[in-house]
Amino acid sequence: MDFLAAFSPLTSVVILIIMALTLYFHGPVYSLRTVNAAPSILTSIGIFGTFLGVALGLMDFDTTDIEGSVPQLIEGLKTAFWSSIAGLLAAMSIKLRHVIKHVRNYETETKYTGATVDDLATLLGDIRLVLNKSGLADIGDNIQAGTKGLEQHLGRLETVISQYQEEMVSANSNALTSAITELMTSFNDKITVQYGDNFRQLNQAVGRMVEWQENYKGELAKLLEQQKANGDVLDKATEAYQTMVQHTQAFNEVSEKLGDVMTGLQQQSNSLGSYLDSLASLVSKASDGLPALEGRIMALTEELAGGIRESHKQMNDLLTQTSATIEKTVITVNRQLVTDMEQVNSRHHDVMLQMLDRNEKQLVRMDNAMEQELTHALQTFGGQLTALSEKFVSDYLPLTEKLRQVVQISAQLPGEGRPLAGAAKGSAAGSSRPVPATAEPQAAKSDSAKVDNTEADKIRTDSMKVDNTRAHGADSAVLAPVPPAAKTQEAGGDHVPLRPGRRAARAGRNVK
Repeated sequence: MDFLAAFSPLTSVVILIIMALTLYFHGPVYSLRTVNAAPSILTSIGIFGTFLGVALGLMDFDTTDIEGSVPQLIEGLKTAFWSSIAGLLAAMSIKLRHVIKHVRNYETETKYTGATVDDLATLLGDIRLVLNKSGLADIGDNIQAGTKGLEQHLGRLETVISQYQEEMVSANSNALTSAITELMTSFNDKITVQYGDNFRQLNQAVGRMVEWQENYKGELAKLLEQQKANGDVLDKATEAYQTMVQHTQAFNEVSEKLGDVMTGLQQQSNSLGSYLDSLASLVSKASDGLPALEGRIMALTEELAGGIRESHKQMNDLLTQTSATIEKTVITVNRQLVTDMEQVNSRHHDVMLQMLDRNEKQLVRMDNAMEQELTHALQTFGGQLTALSEKFVSDYLPLTEKLRQVVQISAQLPGEGRPLAGAAKGSAAGSSRPVPATAEPQAAKSDSAKVDNTEADKIRTDSMKVDNTRAHGADSAVLAPVPPAAKTQEAGGDHVPLRPGRRAARAGRNVK
């Protein structure tokens, strides 16, 4: 039952039709004509079932879905093969029945012929006894002669019959062999003719399917390689983005350092303002005796203040522009990086390299420009301050020498005044007036010179302290050279070295 349940409904119907026709041909209509016609009918039905199964298997065969269509094709081929086998077995059963029946008839005829010869021998023996008993010698002799002739004739007849039997057996065997051979040859020819194209097409389809699988295998390998390459590129893009974040942090650190530099510059500007205030107070005190110097110093002070303000303004503008440029550059780089990561399958690698090169060049240019601007501004400020110091020293040094001479003269006046005063008492009134008048201005000049020298020494000491504090830690090799006229300043017999301005010290540190 399990064997029959494995057949499809179409296969079962074709096999039942063949079995019914086989029983019908073996039954009431069996004859020599049936033997000749039935095998062809049964074979044709089997071949029809074969073609029907193949046609049904190939009817819904989809070349784009070979794996899904193969089971249906196999089911159709199963129907085709089993129907062909059933038809061939039915045809062979009819042929074999005819052959077996023909052999049995031949054996029956052979047995019947042998029994007749025995009967004749028995009858001849009886006839001989009768003749011997009757005494009819002549008749016996004649009969004996006839019997011998008959025996010879029967011997020849038996030989002929034996040859005939052998020939019949050989002919039947050859006929059966040739019939089976012809049947198998015809079946093979029909199978070859009818199924050859189908099997060739099936073979071609299987070959194309194998070729498609090989191509799909190659494409799958390429796809895996491409996915791996995309993964490597994404890793590189991630590393580049991390590097860009680090650069952005470095930009922030540079901005903070620039803020510290601005704070230092502001402090230096405040210190310079206090220094200029002290210098202005000194100049105002000495304005009575030095009107020309006051005007020049005020002009230089205003010029220096304007230069400082301009430099400070330029420095602020430069730092503001630099900060805005850095911020815009960081924003542009981040946007460009996001865009390149979205287009990573097409051009992300080259774009990342170009972006990194462009950022590096821009940073180098920005760093160089900032360094050049800072260096230029500091050098300009230091040069202006140095020129102002040199001008102040060159203008103030002769005045100091004159004031020192006045002090020396005034120091000599008290010892010589008393004799002059005593002599004036005994002389005329007109001759005694110039002496007190002369001594009084000299004393005033001496007091004024002392005050001026004290203020000047105090200002120089404060300036030296501020300069030493601001220039602490700087390398002495990078300091601006001291002008020959400003190397020493003599006050009260001491030589006080004149130091360069804070701006020059700052410029030296920046250059280092």
